[in-house]
Amino acid sequence: MASSLAAGSAFAAPLKPVNHADWMLKKMVLEGDGSGLALARPVTLAEVVTLLARLKGETSLKPEPGSAYWASAALTWASKQGLITSEEVKQPGQAISAARINQLAGKLGYSLALPDQEQVTRGSLFNAVGDALTLHITVGHTNDIHGHIEENKNGKEFGYAKIATLVKQWRQENPNFLLMDAGDTFQGTVFVNQFKGESVVPILNSLNYDTMTAGNHEFDYGYEQLLKLKDMLGYPVINANVFKSDDTNLLTPVYYATVGGQRFSFIGFVTDETPILTHPDNVKGLTFKSPVEVAKKLVPELKKKVDHVVVVSHVGIDVDREIAKQVPGIDFIIGGHSHTPIQTPENVNGTYIVQDWEYGKSLGRADLYYYKNELVNFTGGLAEYDETVADDPQVAEMVKKIVSSIDSALNVVIAHADVPLEGDRTIVRKRESNLGNFITDAMLEKSKTFKGYEADIALTNGGGIRTQINAGDITKKALYDVLPFPNTLVVLEAKGSEIAAAMENGVSQVELGAGRFPQISGMSFSYNPSKPAGQRVVEVKVGGNPIDPNKTYKLVTNDFISSGGDGYAMFIDKKAMNSGITLYELVEEAMTTQKNVNPAVDGRIVEVQ
Repeated sequence: MASSLAAGSAFAAPLKPVNHADWMLKKMVLEGDGSGLALARPVTLAEVVTLLARLKGETSLKPEPGSAYWASAALTWASKQGLITSEEVKQPGQAISAARINQLAGKLGYSLALPDQEQVTRGSLFNAVGDALTLHITVGHTNDIHGHIEENKNGKEFGYAKIATLVKQWRQENPNFLLMDAGDTFQGTVFVNQFKGESVVPILNSLNYDTMTAGNHEFDYGYEQLLKLKDMLGYPVINANVFKSDDTNLLTPVYYATVGGQRFSFIGFVTDETPILTHPDNVKGLTFKSPVEVAKKLVPELKKKVDHVVVVSHVGIDVDREIAKQVPGIDFIIGGHSHTPIQTPENVNGTYIVQDWEYGKSLGRADLYYYKNELVNFTGGLAEYDETVADDPQVAEMVKKIVSSIDSALNVVIAHADVPLEGDRTIVRKRESNLGNFITDAMLEKSKTFKGYEADIALTNGGGIRTQINAGDITKKALYDVLPFPNTLVVLEAKGSEIAAAMENGVSQVELGAGRFPQISGMSFSYNPSKPAGQRVVEVKVGGNPIDPNKTYKLVTNDFISSGGDGYAMFIDKKAMNSGITLYELVEEAMTTQKNVNPAVDGRIVEVQ
């Protein structure tokens, strides 16, 4: 599939000011140094015709005999070309209006769009000329929306109806427009999870994306469902580092598009940690290769076929930086996975990196300017939530239909939170949480009803707790947003040494906000985050006593962790009992029974220095 978009300059409005003067100096379109351009000074007729002469390649003009004026050669050339009158030649230092500049440039084939003013600054002229000389491409980009389809004023989330309005506006501003998604789109809230992602497909198709890369959570319903979703979309889902057992690509690795006469290739990547970030059964038979290594092989091959290479990745900002460092020749990387709000694009080894935060809290935009096939200017940022943006009526109706189908079933109060329940990723992936305590206490309590499998301790991964619950009534829907995964309760046996190793794994990436951070019950531990990973845990206790490394304990956890998810490999192939009860069902039962929920932190996880 390929897109053919209009060529030429489009005067769209980037999120941040564009300064063309820097690259115009480097490419000898302008002469002088950056400090001497006096960009705020009104431009004169002589300066305008000198610049126009340079644009037409007239760099060796000779002054008229006997003339000492610095621009006499350019003025004479402009007069002979019929650009300026003899009277204007006599007044080269006069200010010149925007309308006259536009007219002069137009006679030479340059379409400038200076707004109507009697005086024009040098900076305005240079930017207008830069716009005329370059191919301007606008890229809208999203990532990690995680099924947040509706507007959330409290969470400052756009919802797709408002996103659609911005996308249409940007598409109208610039015919050279692309819309990209960097993954984790079909999973995360009850609105998509209940339908295995299928409910949001009509909305995505209406937005007219050009392509998307598959995120790790696109595999949460099993890769067969991902393939089904791919076939339902009106645009390709790409990936270049996931392979089937016969070593062929699971998905189309590259998307090609022709934009303004330039041939682009877009490579898709997903984190190679996906097998430990989703249930192993979901990716059985698949191999996830290193995005960096695949890029090293693929980018040079693509550079022989196309003008430009772009990466659409769901690998996180750190791996994006590694790709940029190790693989030259990539114009820019549209990232996801790490939920990083990149307000100003990073430039690593000549490659720009952008990312659009999370949950539709913003809409990413990048503006690229190509001069003679070279990327000479790049600006970008985030259009953050603005409640004054109007809803797109068509998409709003689609969202309403999905919400109404869910709300009737799940908009039921099950309990009351006397205190806010801390489930934000900045808490549950960093430290002890009162909500994490409630969930793991409920897990431990439930295990006591399994005869012969009564657990000593409980463990769940912070990454499985997806959001917080405010004080007040708790509905089924609110709880489902907290626990959207279909993970089930598992009791297994493990030695004390393995439990201690699990705690080391849990805090090994705490500085990255990794989802493996443990929320626990029936035990406690202290750790020093300044120590090297693997050497951070100071002390582990079970039931108030130091853990016995040789003793076998019963651990209640979820089937994701028992299968080695989030790096908990020490629990693979353990003797285990899977109850079939989901964490959502378990916690709903606990909340319904307790009615008033008011958990607290009690020092079961302690950070020391």
